[in-house]
Amino acid sequence: MKEIFESNASLCLCGSKKPYDECCKEKINPNQSEGMHKKFMHELDEKRRHFKHLCLHPKQDECSNVKTHAHTISQQAVLSLIAENSEVLMPIVYGITNKFEMKPMGIEAKATKFYCFCQTHDAMFYPIDQRAVRLDEYAFFLFAYRTFASTYYKVIRELDCYETLRQKYDVTCNPLAVFFYLQTQNSLPALNWYKDKFDRAIQTKKYDCLENATVTLGYRVYFAAATCFCPMFDVLGNQIFHAEYDLPMIYITIIPDEAQTRIIFSWFKEDNSVYGFLSEQLRIVPTRLILKYLNNLLPLNCENMTVSPLLWSKWNTAAKEDFLRVGHNHLKNKIAKNISKTYFEERAYNLFSKL
Repeated sequence: MKEIFESNASLCLCGSKKPYDECCKEKINPNQSEGMHKKFMHELDEKRRHFKHLCLHPKQDECSNVKTHAHTISQQAVLSLIAENSEVLMPIVYGITNKFEMKPMGIEAKATKFYCFCQTHDAMFYPIDQRAVRLDEYAFFLFAYRTFASTYYKVIRELDCYETLRQKYDVTCNPLAVFFYLQTQNSLPALNWYKDKFDRAIQTKKYDCLENATVTLGYRVYFAAATCFCPMFDVLGNQIFHAEYDLPMIYITIIPDEAQTRIIFSWFKEDNSVYGFLSEQLRIVPTRLILKYLNNLLPLNCENMTVSPLLWSKWNTAAKEDFLRVGHNHLKNKIAKNISKTYFEERAYNLFSKL
């Protein structure tokens, strides 16, 4: 990323491709006072909340006029199972401050909700919005597709918010915000490439484009996750090599049921050269090592996680602080994800504990 800044040394860091004197120099510094910072954050939150509702489904001619909210993690099948008083806890990162904390979310109004399908096409997820889901080729595809759609929606929303706010504010006053924007912008071509692959699978009804591996636990856990990212290390601690913006993503879904928990790993078959070994690793590695790996991996990479208030209340203060520390470390210390031992440390918390 350093070379991106250096190759454009004469231009404003906000990404406008204009000289700083003609761009952000006369704009408002969002950090000039606490009041101004709060105003900036309020505008950012408002723009996120009111970002356009759309439908990412490729068959646009079938769309209904009603753009409804969907849940990345099924409300009926999963959230209702782990909720207390219709609420779950979610790890939330607050804007450019990178403040990280657990926030109660209503399972109907807010938890894992996003607006990127119309009412007609949201119905395609019915097969995975029930308990005791039959895991077949189509179900694996739906889990991965819904996770990807929410990630894609968030990326285009964040880029839009940034583009709008930089017209008024000098965003170069916060290098982390600029860095995040550049990373996000540079990831978009790869995300569009994967979107095309999902779209083609839907249009042709050929859902065998993914490789899938599952781990089943004989008990219910009290959290759920649906995430996609590029892991840096495998289950044995070996580094996984891929180009910075190729984004060969792993889709991880963790769904508790009444008496068991399914952990699903999926990736596109084209990425077998990067991830093909995972199937064999997950088959031969002791389950306790896989769970230890995920116990570290998920807080480092996954905002789209819901934790039962029952599990959170069971953890003591040290466990809660440790969980928040792991989730926050990669935001302030980019090196954390680059160290193999980060993924295999003993933690005071245990996402996979029985209650």
